[in-house]
Amino acid sequence: MSTSPANTMTTAALQPLLRLLESKGISSRELLGSLGLDAPAVTSATQRISINHFDQLLEQASRLLDDPAIGLAAGQRLEMPSFYLLGFLISSCQTGREALAVLRRYYALISDTRAPDFFIGQDSIKIVFYVTEGTPFGSQTRSEFIASGIHTAGQAIGGSYYQLQGIGFRHPAPAYKDRLQRFFNVPVQYNQPQNWVSFSSRHLDSPLSYANPQLFAMLRQEAEQALARFSELKTFSQRVMHILYQWPETVPMTKDAVAELLSTSSRTLTRRLQEEDCQFSNLVKEVRLEKAKVALRSARTDVQQLALDLGFSDRRGFERAFKQWTGMTPAAYRRQQLSEAANRRLAEEATQ
Repeated sequence: MSTSPANTMTTAALQPLLRLLESKGISSRELLGSLGLDAPAVTSATQRISINHFDQLLEQASRLLDDPAIGLAAGQRLEMPSFYLLGFLISSCQTGREALAVLRRYYALISDTRAPDFFIGQDSIKIVFYVTEGTPFGSQTRSEFIASGIHTAGQAIGGSYYQLQGIGFRHPAPAYKDRLQRFFNVPVQYNQPQNWVSFSSRHLDSPLSYANPQLFAMLRQEAEQALARFSELKTFSQRVMHILYQWPETVPMTKDAVAELLSTSSRTLTRRLQEEDCQFSNLVKEVRLEKAKVALRSARTDVQQLALDLGFSDRRGFERAFKQWTGMTPAAYRRQQLSEAANRRLAEEATQ
């Protein structure tokens, strides 16, 4: 799946919506296919999807479920472990203040939209979040999806420490405003200058590990499972590889950026990798190769866009590198994979 570098979000954000559809007996793969989306890539939760495609999915899901409040319904199913790298980072935070700082600093990992602003007062915290303009239905639904997702995550991470105080939306009050009121159970305001959520700041510096130890154990487990895929690497190299694999295409994959994410310097990162007989450039190459292989298994992937997504200046540079890595051109590799997939389907049908 390829998307424009602008106005995209991580496919991890789709997981609540897809879980909702599956719970109602609706095949998410069929729905994705009907919109021309590559289901394996979207359901991997590690790629990007355009805001336009997300809005189309929301509208389709709303019609299929006959539910105009689809954003609210999906947001209630948000699970932090779905946001692999961001969940991994937040699981390392000791307090709510630190978690908010991590969220704002690394918001680009999940969306190209402007990062939220935090206004911390003596008694409350106000989060102003921004929504990329789309269709009227899409913009409104995404606003409610984000707000309900924030509320769901706040309850999961903060436990009894999290105390919601108010919600504000830019759009007018919808016909289902009573549903929103019941879910948030606080005053909900409409026609606001910005979208916002406010909650108590009383426990902002309380230790999160005591608020919900089950969630943090789950996030740690997810991180460990993700690291296990690179089991042939040593400990520090595993962590770097995990971060690189989850890195969004819209953020430059540089040694300095990765070092900052690991709270170290570029020089120290290089030294620690060398101690494990590893080089940063080799890890980047391996990640690019694996992502390229996954993308090329879809007939819909645009090779020019894939080359740009992987950090190449043009298609020719990517094709030369791919052939050097695999001995095959991207086109030949795709033909081989599609042919093998077709043969597997035929073999499965023959045994049924």
